[in-house]
Amino acid sequence: MALVGAAVVLVAQATAAVAQPDAPPTERSTPPLFSTADPLDLMITADFRALQGDRRESPDRAALLTVAAGDRTVGVGANVRTRGAFRLDPANCSFPPLRLDVRGADAVGTVLEGQDDLKLVSSCRPGRSAYDDLVWLEYSVYRSYARLTDDAFQVRLVRLTFVDTAEELPRQTRMGFLIEEADALAERRGARLFELEEGKNLPPAAFEPIARTRNAVFQYMIGNTDWSEVAAHNVEILELNGGATVVPYDFDFSGLVDAPYSVPAADLNLSNVRERLYRGWCVNAFTVRVVLDGFREARSDILTLWAGAVELDERTRRRATGYLEDFFGAIETDERAERRFLRDCREMPG
Repeated sequence: MALVGAAVVLVAQATAAVAQPDAPPTERSTPPLFSTADPLDLMITADFRALQGDRRESPDRAALLTVAAGDRTVGVGANVRTRGAFRLDPANCSFPPLRLDVRGADAVGTVLEGQDDLKLVSSCRPGRSAYDDLVWLEYSVYRSYARLTDDAFQVRLVRLTFVDTAEELPRQTRMGFLIEEADALAERRGARLFELEEGKNLPPAAFEPIARTRNAVFQYMIGNTDWSEVAAHNVEILELNGGATVVPYDFDFSGLVDAPYSVPAADLNLSNVRERLYRGWCVNAFTVRVVLDGFREARSDILTLWAGAVELDERTRRRATGYLEDFFGAIETDERAERRFLRDCREMPG
């Protein structure tokens, strides 16, 4: 572990790839927003007509968040802006992903107390069932990773009502979910959040091996190749216990979610996103065994989570659970796992 921590420090000093923040706080408990899996009723009043046009730039726009506080409702001031890349393109999604910047003083005494900068995921083509299902599928992927480790983003299901202040768009109610802010994740875990400069990478050796391998096996489990820990692509990097820990996010290009617009990168030579490809770095057999034991222990919890996703139609739910069962069947024995994760890994540079 000390060697891994030393590698992180050495790389940071030598390349200036990582901005070193202040010393991390101590680990904190789960905030009220993420303390339950019950859906939260949230009404967002904003100029959604303008927001739908915010594709090349993402200015802050005033918003009012209405939530329950005991037996009454409370209005919490906020700014809302568009975010993302692929789903921000109007050719791909008619409704952009959003980010909510909560006004702290207004949120005191509500479930939003202590929150600041929250990602909001909702259907990017509202009213189309195939896209509405993507919300439930991606939400369940986040929850699946949290069954494996506490170094995971917390999520909260939300029953959203959108009210357009311009009165040009009809009031809409649909499901979505909120994602914990990266800084809040780091604070909750008593860690530091790394920010890589554009175009810079960390070496694989900078990452704690078990955490690095857990992420890679999880990405294989869900059929996702749209990530890179060394380039911090679709992952956050935490310095935790002297090593770099990777925390994944953004799973719409995975085979488990199987979004209508998702395709694998051409250079991977995959026929579709449902075809799995292991992109983890080579490690010793002990590390693989420890990681796979964690997946085996979580098997029942993960499959129960998906089997209980009654919001999905039976065909979609059975397709998702079948995809996961294929993975768990493949790791039933050490021999099968060794063939997959020790043979088909990427060699460490250097």
